Amino acid sequence: MADWNPIARGIVTKVASSDDGALTLSDVSLTSKWRVFSGFDDVGPGISKRPGDQLVWSVSPGEWTVLGPRPGEDDVVDLSHVRAMFRLTGVNAPGVLAKICALNLSDDMFPEGTAARTLVAGVATELVRDDQDGVQSYLILPSRSFGVYLHDVILDAGEEFGLVDTRV
Repeated sequence: MADWNPIARGIVTKVASSDDGALTLSDVSLTSKWRVFSGFDDVGPGISKRPGDQLVWSVSPGEWTVLGPRPGEDDVVDLSHVRAMFRLTGVNAPGVLAKICALNLSDDMFPEGTAARTLVAGVATELVRDDQDGVQSYLILPSRSFGVYLHDVILDAGEEFGLVDTRV
């Protein structure tokens, strides 16, 4: 069972990775997350952008999620303790997610900068393609109450790709 202390750390305590390091699952739940209701009209539903030191995306009209520093807008809700957040990175990341998510994550259908609200292992989740240094990477944001469950499901789905839990 994973340790859970929402103040001192994220949902889980360490990173899971394949032996060759080509696939990693990181708990990035402590990243500041904000729901914003104005100010990002240039980011339409299904799209993400990086203005400055923030990552912004929308999965529904008139509503944005912002990672990073608090936006200056008036209509802002802090999601930091409401949402867990994991980053799954590596060439096999789409294969892992294909086992637990019905979205077509091919480059043609879900390229870098795409965002969606979907089910991952039956859990309502926001999924954002946010590649890291040219390597496929996905942010997975379920409700915090499903964090440990979803982390364990991703680990199980990644087992055939060599994903191993490194928690102690």
